Amino acid sequence: KKAALNKNRTLRGFMEIEYLPRAELNQAARTIALKKGLMNHWLAPLAEMMLSDITPVELENEVVRPMSQAGKSPVYIRHALNLVSTLWNAAAELGLVGGENPASKVKKPKTDNQRDRFLTKDEAAAMLKVLKETSPVVHDIAILSLFSGLRVGECLALTWPDVDFESGLIFVKDTKNKRNRHAHLTAEIREMLVRRHQEQSKTAMVFPQSCYDQIYGHVNKYFNMAVNELGLNDGVTDRRQRVVIHTLRHTFASWLVQMGTPLYTVSKLMGHSSIKMTERYAHLAPDTQKTAVMDLQGILE
Repeated sequence: KKAALNKNRTLRGFMEIEYLPRAELNQAARTIALKKGLMNHWLAPLAEMMLSDITPVELENEVVRPMSQAGKSPVYIRHALNLVSTLWNAAAELGLVGGENPASKVKKPKTDNQRDRFLTKDEAAAMLKVLKETSPVVHDIAILSLFSGLRVGECLALTWPDVDFESGLIFVKDTKNKRNRHAHLTAEIREMLVRRHQEQSKTAMVFPQSCYDQIYGHVNKYFNMAVNELGLNDGVTDRRQRVVIHTLRHTFASWLVQMGTPLYTVSKLMGHSSIKMTERYAHLAPDTQKTAVMDLQGILE
């Protein structure tokens, strides 16, 4: 009885009994899946510990260090620490723990996590060709992300009512930064969506799934297989230069900027919360400033 009574005071028990029932009401499925995955894997060594017994040293030794040694990104490690912090704070509000949050004492890794790699047109074409043969569903998700800039999670959340073939728009809702936006149907996207709609018009989801984290894992698996087959990451040691599924969205923005699309427009299409996030692509823009100044040459002659 004592064990049962105290289950909601362990890290995992509190998450399952107290935290998730409320979080699932207002958090995106991909966010919940991320937190469950962290608990089941990287936080597992501490999962059965009482919240009040978790110390900064244990977080450092059992979570941060193993994740770093496994090559996990600073952002991903911060997600793990933030989850512990969130659970501890929620437990404190219920009077289950007291004192200082142990996660607040752990130094969070900081580094330049900005990815610079984007696909060339030849690489993108080769990628789509491989995916079409190995996984038609991942091929279609890649088409959507590459030509619209949608995140994979946004692709997987798409429903048929979100697609307006007549106006040529896709309504992108429940986004990462909570700002709804619209994407546009290019010929490539339209052809793919029309085909999928004919095949599965009775389903609510554009990409039907029974479990978000399972299909997300499927997408990563087949995308990474295609990357390996094409050798796109061969010899690449800097993780910022590696091709990952998010590279498709990065490629969308990079191509637009290279073609002279204003950064403000790209920012809106990407759903960035700030233009500063889009300025990372500025170096790809044509040298319009030099062209503008050179146009002044001889103007008084």
